Amino acid sequence: MSNDGQIGLHTAEAAALGFYFQTFFALETLVAQSADDASIAVERLDDVELSADGHTLLYQLKHSISVTPPPITVKARALWRTIKVWVDILPTLTLSDTTLHLVAIGEIPKDSPLQALTSLETDRSALVAAMVDEAQRVIDARSEAKKSGKLLPYSDRVDGAEAFMGLSDTERLNLMRRALVKQNSSTIDKIEGQVADRLKLLPVDQRPLVAKRLIEWWDRQIIYSLCGKRERAIARTELQAQIMAIVADLEQGKLFAEFETATQPKDYQPDGMLARQIELVEGKPSDLMKAIREEWKAREQRASWISANSAMASTITEYDLILTEHWSDRHMQMCEECSKQDDSKRKEGLKLLRWTHDEAPLSVRPIAAGWTAPYYVRGSYQVLAINLTVGWHPDFTDLLKGDA
Repeated sequence: MSNDGQIGLHTAEAAALGFYFQTFFALETLVAQSADDASIAVERLDDVELSADGHTLLYQLKHSISVTPPPITVKARALWRTIKVWVDILPTLTLSDTTLHLVAIGEIPKDSPLQALTSLETDRSALVAAMVDEAQRVIDARSEAKKSGKLLPYSDRVDGAEAFMGLSDTERLNLMRRALVKQNSSTIDKIEGQVADRLKLLPVDQRPLVAKRLIEWWDRQIIYSLCGKRERAIARTELQAQIMAIVADLEQGKLFAEFETATQPKDYQPDGMLARQIELVEGKPSDLMKAIREEWKAREQRASWISANSAMASTITEYDLILTEHWSDRHMQMCEECSKQDDSKRKEGLKLLRWTHDEAPLSVRPIAAGWTAPYYVRGSYQVLAINLTVGWHPDFTDLLKGDA
C-alpha cells in the first residue's frame, strides 16, 4: 500500500490513512460479492486478496487525498512499484486463475497506452512495448549517471523497471494480460457511505447505522487476522452473519459499546473540574488517568447514542439520576461518619472516587439489558462530577462552588 499524492500529510498520518483505506476497501469489496465462497484477506499476497468462485483477485492500492491526485501513466512510480510487487509474487500465482488490480484515486490520461488495462479483453502488445521502453530508459539513465558520478535518478521506480526487464517477452505479456487498473477510485472518507449503499436488502434508514457498526466489527477482525488471533481470510458468510446480528440488535433496541477499546485523542483536554475534584481527595496520577479515559469514552458514547436516536437523551438523563442516587447514599453516609479532620475527609473521599471505578459498574444496574461495558458507569460519574452533580470530598460543593 502506498500513499502517492498525500500532500501536506505527516508520513505517519499518511501511513495510517493508507492502512485504513486497505481495510475499508476490503470490506466494500466483500460486501459487493455474490459468490457464497468469497473471502478476503489484507496484507497477505497483496494489499487486498479476494478469493471467489475459484478465482483469485489481487489488489494494489494507491491512496491519495490530494485535490489533484497524480495521473496513472507509464512513467508513474505507482505503476512501477506495483509491477515490482507483482513480479515478486509471480512464482506463487497461477496466472490463468488470477486477476491483478491496481486501484488508484487518479485517472489514466486518454492518450496513454495504459488505457489497455481498463478491460481484460484489450490487446496489451502496445502497452508492453511502451513499458519496455520506459523501463529501459530508467535503467539506462541510472547507468549514465553512475558513470558520470552523478546522483542516481528514478530510485522510486528502478526496482520495478529491473524486475519487469528480468522477465521474458512472453512473461511480460502474460503478466499484463491479467492486469487491470481501477481508476478514479473513491477516497477513504467516502467508502463507509458506499458500504451503506450496497446494503440494498435493508431499509434505507438502517443502512448507515449498520455500515457504521459493521466497520467497527471489521476493524477488529482485520487486527485479529494480522495478529494471528483468527484465520487470515474473512469469509463472506461471516460478514453476512454479522450484518444479521447487527440488524437483530437494532430491532431489539440493543445498545452497542462503541468505545470499549477506543482511546481518547492524545490532545484531549477534559474539563478542569474533573482534575479539581480528584485533587480535593489527593487522588494519584493513576486515578486521574483512569478518570480522563473513562470520561472521554462515556461522553463520546452519549453523543453517539443521541446522534443515532434523539430519544436516548431521556434514557441517559434517567440513568444519571440512578447513578446519582447510588452515589448519594454513599456520600451521605461518608459525611456522617467522617471526622472533622481534613485527612479523614480526603481519605474517605478517595475511597468514594475509587468506588465509582471498581465497584459501581458491578453494583449499579446497567443502562440497558445486555449492556456489560463498565466504562459507561465509570465515565458518567466523571461527567456528573464535572457538572458538580456528584463529588468525592465530603465538602466538595462548598470547596468548588466558586469554580463552577
